[in-house]
Amino acid sequence: MSIPLPPTQHRWHPLAVLAIACAGLAAGGSQAQVIYKSVDSTGRVIYSQEPVAGAVSVDKVDVTPKVTVDRPAGGASAPNAAAEAKRAETARQADEFRQRQQAREAQRQKAMEAVNAAERELEAAQKALIAGQETDQPGDRQGIGGVRSRPTDQYLERVRRLEAAVETAKKRLAEAQNRLRDVQ
Repeated sequence: MSIPLPPTQHRWHPLAVLAIACAGLAAGGSQAQVIYKSVDSTGRVIYSQEPVAGAVSVDKVDVTPKVTVDRPAGGASAPNAAAEAKRAETARQADEFRQRQQAREAQRQKAMEAVNAAERELEAAQKALIAGQETDQPGDRQGIGGVRSRPTDQYLERVRRLEAAVETAKKRLAEAQNRLRDVQ
């Protein structure tokens, strides 16, 4: 493949020569690419596809790209070993990450179950309190003359125990919710 150059009377800048060489490389030509560097009697340098007639000096310039591959000192297996070590380390880190995620998810699930259990306990304690506050059970009221009555000590103690159970259930729910927040 030849690269068309302007007529030989034009002077080419060295960067233009480099551009031509790169264009040859981009074109995929693996054939030798040669241009001529001619110097005329006035000292003017001319690059062309053919030597300039009457030039004081003419040099061939090989613009075929040279491809070199740097090899590490350890030989061809060193990059493979390094790449394999990097892959192994990445896989190990990914496995550790998955294990941490699974452990965190198990903790979150356990905390969520504790919250659900505490909510059910609170709901049951509140229902028991409501049912225990009804005074239609025998022995809940004590007459104090005439049509008036007051709650018995037995009734008051029962209501205090039921209220304490509600408060305990509320505290357990708050603690379970805090543990759930901590693991999320």
